[in-house]
Amino acid sequence: MNAPAATPVTPYDVEAVRRDFPILARTVYDKPLVYLDNAASAQKPQAVI
Repeated sequence: MNAPAATPVTPYDVEAVRRDFPILARTVYDKPLVYLDNAASAQKPQAVI
């Protein structure tokens, strides 16, 4: 049995996602802000605003 050819994987651009959510650029006590999302999130990407 022959294995299928491997498809190259493109790395996910996390920085592009962060740019869509300006709140993620904030720092708190000199540490990057961490936002734990949920289904009722009020955070909207720039494209929606």
